[in-house]
Amino acid sequence: MSEFISSTFGKISGRHGTAVAMKSKSTGKTYLRLHSVPSDPKTAKQLAQRSKFGFVNSEMNCMRNLFKITFGSNQGVSHGVSLAFGAVTGEYPNFSIDYSKVIISQGGVDTSGFLNVVKTSGTTLKFDWDTTAGFQGDDNDGVNLVILNAESKVGLLKQNIVLRAEGTVDIELPAVWAGQKVHCWIYFSSPDGMNTSNSQFIETVQL
Repeated sequence: MSEFISSTFGKISGRHGTAVAMKSKSTGKTYLRLHSVPSDPKTAKQLAQRSKFGFVNSEMNCMRNLFKITFGSNQGVSHGVSLAFGAVTGEYPNFSIDYSKVIISQGGVDTSGFLNVVKTSGTTLKFDWDTTAGFQGDDNDGVNLVILNAESKVGLLKQNIVLRAEGTVDIELPAVWAGQKVHCWIYFSSPDGMNTSNSQFIETVQL
């Protein structure tokens, strides 16, 4: 750090009030100059980063309350939004979200080797997952489903809706969602509710 010896104030290091000690690269001498607040240049890189930040926060706003539950704390909101940056595709200003890369939960509980979701009738979806040896984890693990309406940006969490051993479950979604697309994820919870699995994206379905 640069130091300046003042006959009035003695040794000054770094910033002192409205002055700052600077060292000249050409002469090697140290001097004082007025400190100025850095400007806010709107470079292309800065504009792109700010736009990306705003885009991700806007897109994930509908998931904020869900993230508190799926990540297990109020800090889950910032964690979930932070992870969503890894799902952004495209270049400024044309950003988009690859929902297959959005992470809903994280943990050490076993995931599933096979996943499937199909529309059966109306706005009802049938979810299936693997229960065979090597993929089943604990039969008593809870099954959690997250469904995000891609158009209205409304997220639903069906928490511990059945046990892992069931292998299948039907979910009836709001009738007003008919004709719209939904993104679907699954994650599992340990029987004591203390741990979860990493989330798995299943598919985007047209209702």
